[in-house]
Amino acid sequence: MNRKVRKKAIALVLVLMLIVTTLFACNDPSSGPSTTPEATEPKTEPAATEPAATEPGKTEPGPAETEEPGLIGEGLKAAMILPGPISDIGFSGPAYDGLVRMKEELGYEISFAESVAAADYENVFRTYAADGFDIIFAQGAQFLETAMLVADDYPDTWFAVSSAFATNEKNISGWNLSSHDVGFLVGILAAQLTETNKIGNVSGAELPPLVMINDGIRAGAAYINPDVEVINIWTSATADNAQTKEAGVALLDSGCDILHSSAGVGTPGVVSAAAEAGKYLIANSADWTSVDPDTVLTSAMAGWSTAAFNTAVAFAQGELQPRPYMNGIAEGAVYLADYTAKAREVIPAEVFARVDEIIEGILAGEIVVEDEVAKLP
Repeated sequence: MNRKVRKKAIALVLVLMLIVTTLFACNDPSSGPSTTPEATEPKTEPAATEPAATEPGKTEPGPAETEEPGLIGEGLKAAMILPGPISDIGFSGPAYDGLVRMKEELGYEISFAESVAAADYENVFRTYAADGFDIIFAQGAQFLETAMLVADDYPDTWFAVSSAFATNEKNISGWNLSSHDVGFLVGILAAQLTETNKIGNVSGAELPPLVMINDGIRAGAAYINPDVEVINIWTSATADNAQTKEAGVALLDSGCDILHSSAGVGTPGVVSAAAEAGKYLIANSADWTSVDPDTVLTSAMAGWSTAAFNTAVAFAQGELQPRPYMNGIAEGAVYLADYTAKAREVIPAEVFARVDEIIEGILAGEIVVEDEVAKLP
């Protein structure tokens, strides 16, 4: 039976990473869109690397696969549609990295379209489907509506949309990471560092994953100290560094003394605001510490690359189902990146210990992030 239409009911756990949405940061860049799929083979170097979590306060993420699947993708074609450039280390880049792994480790033939504008979604989907691609990945919940529209016209093609919590129950699958978990890690750390009891969050577009990250931060902060307030500013899907910096400055002016960014490619602007004020920032989705290791303490990692890769493994094995898949801290898909030297210098040991304790509680099932989010007013 053609593996494109096999629908065996076998549960898949995607493991390794953001609401935000986002990730976890579902931001379209300000650069011009690609209106047709990119035919050139993508670069082989990943846009973002997933660090080993070995420093204090880290829970080592689980392995992406228990064994090497081999070149099970030979003869299959996978495409990926990205809202941002592959240089975006927060959202589009990590997904692209997963596509590269599909080629190098599984033998898929691959193609990608980056910086795709909303007006071009349908054209790019249809072009890939008509060109015989077996599975088309799309990074972001904003692609789901178009995938739903196109999928019925191409019943032998699979569509895999990230941050998608609904499908057509035929040939659309959702590859998701727990934005609540991402935010929760930020919250439990930031709430122990703030002296004003105010955490500032700069978000991109008001999309479900980013809303979930913000709620996760609130829940994590409340778990530490119910008096801590999380103040969020929405920017936009196309916010540039100047706009995100302005939002960061506004949060600092309102009394926030530690910032978090869910602004995707606009994160450097938030970092700049924190640095100029002598404050610190926690990022998400990818390791943003290299932007300014004296300001960015760590990042709550969202493993989009591994989520995409494992979806490709399941598809090649004929095991992919038309349903959403969710992965978070408990599955090793969401974790804190290595702390910077500055973080180890300024963060007290008891804070690291408390973060470790909470993560261990989540892994043991003693703390359920969704339950903590449900307690929010």
